[in-house]
Amino acid sequence: MTLQNVAFAHAFFFLAFSLPCIAQTVPGKSPAISTSLSTKISTILSRPTLKHASVGVLARSLKSGETVFERNPDLSLIPASNQKILTAATALRTLGPAFLYQTTVCSVAKPDAAGTLRGDLFLRGSGDPSLTTARLEDLARSVASSGVKRVIGRIVGDGSAFESQTLGNGWQWDDESYYYSPQVSGLNCDGNVVLVSVRPAARLAEPATVLINGRPVGEETYITVESRVQTVLNQKEPVARVSFERVRGMNRIVVSGTIPVGAKEESEAITVEDPSRFTASRFVLALVKAGVAVETPLWIDSGVTPTNAPVIATSESKPLTELLKDFLKPSDNLYGEALLKTVGRGEARTGSGTINAGGKRIAGLLETAKIDGGGLHVSDGSGLSVQNTVTPRLLCDLLIYVDGRFAPAERDAFTNGLPIGGVDGTLRGRFKNTPLAGNVRAKTGTLFGASSLSGYVTAKSGERFAFSILMNHSASATDARQAQDAIVTALYEGR
Repeated sequence: MTLQNVAFAHAFFFLAFSLPCIAQTVPGKSPAISTSLSTKISTILSRPTLKHASVGVLARSLKSGETVFERNPDLSLIPASNQKILTAATALRTLGPAFLYQTTVCSVAKPDAAGTLRGDLFLRGSGDPSLTTARLEDLARSVASSGVKRVIGRIVGDGSAFESQTLGNGWQWDDESYYYSPQVSGLNCDGNVVLVSVRPAARLAEPATVLINGRPVGEETYITVESRVQTVLNQKEPVARVSFERVRGMNRIVVSGTIPVGAKEESEAITVEDPSRFTASRFVLALVKAGVAVETPLWIDSGVTPTNAPVIATSESKPLTELLKDFLKPSDNLYGEALLKTVGRGEARTGSGTINAGGKRIAGLLETAKIDGGGLHVSDGSGLSVQNTVTPRLLCDLLIYVDGRFAPAERDAFTNGLPIGGVDGTLRGRFKNTPLAGNVRAKTGTLFGASSLSGYVTAKSGERFAFSILMNHSASATDARQAQDAIVTALYEGR
């Protein structure tokens, strides 16, 4: 997923001080590199656009384990969203493909004969990144069906399943407004973003209309909007010039610029501050919609559910098998952060929901697989941080391990979650209308100064290869992607 405005110097620092590690070799296997294939890929890597880039490549046969090409396979590089491969594989091995998130509504108080619940109502999360307003409305209807007609107390969002740190290590502060940099909590809703839209007024010089999730801003209870957008004269080709920004540390969104009369609506997904309270605010709206009155001066808060609070209603996510498709194919960063912290908690949900604990689980998987993790540094679960480092050998060896050593259900969940070349996800537009369409399953990755592609390709001969291509500081992301596609095409053509 693209990260804008990442400091080049920051990324270079981590590359310059990352030393290549000595990787383990497979006993009894010596590299058997095809001269013809090696020549093709070496020619691709000699392109002028890659002259000043740091590049690592490793490709191995899934059948024999033989190395068919390598270039700096032990160089520690910034993986961008290829970090998600580590998160997904560890989630499957730690949690299992049938794992479900649960979001519950609890209260120590009980409704009286009139249906009035005098006490706090807790919305307890388990870190589910897929929770939506629609599912909150289902929960609210269940609460109403249980006999609750009125709540005199707080609606408390409980996100305590995860640590209080809501962003990944090393995330850029000036990206915090944008959809790809959402805060993560043990309680999330709608991706922890709101859709802010601007429509021109009917007449010149009048203020534009601003909507949040399709509703007038006056109906919004959690987000405030400061609109500085004016409607201007209709040009020959009306073009809006509108910017959206959330004030750091607040739920105040500033929209500024101009929009011509008759121009199309302009929209931007903007992150929210404090996902737990945000989700609680959405649950209040859901309760009211379900016919449950909420009466309290301080109607939302964040806190921890009492251990003795009975469960009133429960909402379950899709199984991890399906969640991985929503995670890997569009490269969703919220899923990456939530899954890493969920992995830290473990299947029994008794561990620590922290980045550090999740990173230790990743290291544990690599140790079990006897994969050299010397070049690995885990700063988040999504790859948004420029502090992450990994080697092509580590990723390629992990892909081989998943394919050959994971249980069939785990392996299939991982493979089916990857974008398919020319078909879906972030590879929809790559390898399209070529023989490779449908034959490449791989994870993309893009940050400022980093581009990557790692996964599997089935050659026209039927041979399958695992590969990892990590590129830092190429002339442009487009140049890097073109080189990556050419390398995968060479693998498809075979040895």
